[in-house]
Amino acid sequence: MTDEHQEQSPNLAAIPQPVLRKSKRLGVIWIIPVIAALVGIWLAVRAVTLAGPTITIAFKSAEGLVAGKTKIKFKDVEVGQVESLGLSPDLSHVTVRASMVGDIEPYLTTNTQFWVVRARVAAGAVSGLSTLFSGAYIGMDPGQAGEPARSFTGLESPPAATVDTPGRFFNLRAESLGSLDVGSPVYYRKIKVGQVVRYEMTKDGSAVNIRLFIQAPHDKGVHVNTRFWEASGFDATIDTSGVRINTDSLINLLIGGIAFQTPTNLQPGPTAPEDHTFVLYSSREQIDEPVYMQKLYLISYFDDNVRGLSKGAAVEFRGIKIGEVVDVKLEFSEKQSAFRTPVLMVIEPERIDIAGENKVDKEGLILKLIERGLRAQARTALLLTGQLYVHLSMYPEAAPQKLRHAGPYAVIPSVPGTTEEITSGITTFLKRLEKLPLEQIGSDLSASLGHIRQLVASEDWVAALGSLRHSLNQLESFTAALNSEVAPEFKTALAQLQRTLAQSEHTLSAAEGLVGGNAPLGYDVQQMLRELTKAGRAVTALADYLQRNPDAFIFGKGAPQP
Repeated sequence: MTDEHQEQSPNLAAIPQPVLRKSKRLGVIWIIPVIAALVGIWLAVRAVTLAGPTITIAFKSAEGLVAGKTKIKFKDVEVGQVESLGLSPDLSHVTVRASMVGDIEPYLTTNTQFWVVRARVAAGAVSGLSTLFSGAYIGMDPGQAGEPARSFTGLESPPAATVDTPGRFFNLRAESLGSLDVGSPVYYRKIKVGQVVRYEMTKDGSAVNIRLFIQAPHDKGVHVNTRFWEASGFDATIDTSGVRINTDSLINLLIGGIAFQTPTNLQPGPTAPEDHTFVLYSSREQIDEPVYMQKLYLISYFDDNVRGLSKGAAVEFRGIKIGEVVDVKLEFSEKQSAFRTPVLMVIEPERIDIAGENKVDKEGLILKLIERGLRAQARTALLLTGQLYVHLSMYPEAAPQKLRHAGPYAVIPSVPGTTEEITSGITTFLKRLEKLPLEQIGSDLSASLGHIRQLVASEDWVAALGSLRHSLNQLESFTAALNSEVAPEFKTALAQLQRTLAQSEHTLSAAEGLVGGNAPLGYDVQQMLRELTKAGRAVTALADYLQRNPDAFIFGKGAPQP
């Protein structure tokens, strides 16, 4: 069996052996790995060459930000991505580390701004609604050219204007912020042309600086003499002119706003440069008030009640405002043991125009008027509120007084107010009334009334009244008989007399025509005819009068009876 197996096995020595040879060419199989390696190297080099700088941004909160997902965008173009989020060592803010694309590196300067774009409702505007679905992202504004920077402080709200928004920034100075806030609109002729960017208090705390942005081309309408005022939605004013109520839009009522305009009584000046500072007025009426440089301070002392007279009250001369009240105090004189109220006023002499070629010192003019009878009086401006104002007027009948000073201020003598005058008159009347012997007058009047009652109740008085009534009845009967019997015959006689006189006048007229010329006879005849004519007219008048008053024959001509 062994032999058979050996006979069936092939002869290994007889099998040919392969010959191995080294090839000098690279195999096709290596092409793919080589290409992959080259692509990887190219991508790595490209990633290194195109990678931008890494920056850090400080925010108060990381709300809506996610590391590795949140993008940084400019004009909706991705320019970076958040890599990591961390807290500052003092836990006061969040540090965002982000990588930026290389193309944006030249625009990373000290003027670059970053803010988180999320859904907002502020100052009557809604923004960032798209982030409700896509998530928040970080907005970027390159701003103006500046020094290169890698660390930034993020804004809590979007800026009012970015680098691609044409327009200019201006500054306002106000006593208080009022209802304004960041984002409050700025109006020109009730069209929104800008908004408030930020505000801050001055270092001394005396005012508030407000920065606002006005879009082009409306910024060209801001001149050096343009006036800004706070345009609130509801403005009610009560003064000497009465009650005025101005309303604006509902948005202004809720968030306030600022409006500007060049006063109509001024010519527009040069265009205001950027960052020019203006004064913010509290109302529309104040911008039309002229600005005067000369100020003259005067003081007046009032002895009567000045309740309702406060700082800012008008000082008027003949109904025209020439100044206002600066201060009202209460002063006690220990020497006289009495109180008085010194009222400090500021007069603007430029409000008074002096006619004539000779220029007169306006301050000296006012001081001379004091010597000639200029007096101050507290009058009621509005009965509804009891508000007072200072009325200056000339009182020639007032006792002359020399000009005197109280410290640095000239003193204007005062006269009692209208209310005080009425009260004083009533008091004087009551004092005079007290001096009258009212009890004696009452006693005499009571006695007189007693005598009258006795006279009326006496029998003689009753008999006298009866006799008077009987006489009146007789007179009435006689007048009736005269009218019924005598009057008709008398009227007939008067009619015949009138006809006779008419014929006589006709005859005389004819005779006058026959006798004429300048002869003495003609003149005498004419004179006689004139006399006869006058006599005829007198008789006619007498006849008319007797016809109207037939009882004149008895009583004579007298005053007409009632």
